[in-house]
Amino acid sequence: MVELHELVNDIGVIESKYGVLSSEFYQAFTSGELSEFDAYDEYRMEFIEWAALCKTRHKLRQSYQQLSVRQPAAARIRVQLQAT
Repeated sequence: MVELHELVNDIGVIESKYGVLSSEFYQAFTSGELSEFDAYDEYRMEFIEWAALCKTRHKLRQSYQQLSVRQPAAARIRVQLQAT
């Protein structure tokens, strides 16, 4: 869970910087709509990182959802309390 919270924070910083939600960005990025920024190394590298953060967040959310289906809430709470 900590990883997901860190990712959300990192993504929030980037969304604030560019004024675009990650869902909108990722759609534009994967469709080639942002190709005009490819000539600018700073943007290109940050956009690649942003896209990677989006994919990672998606995978972590999927993993969490799969785990939550397999474990009852009480079991997940016990594990979390033991970790702290």
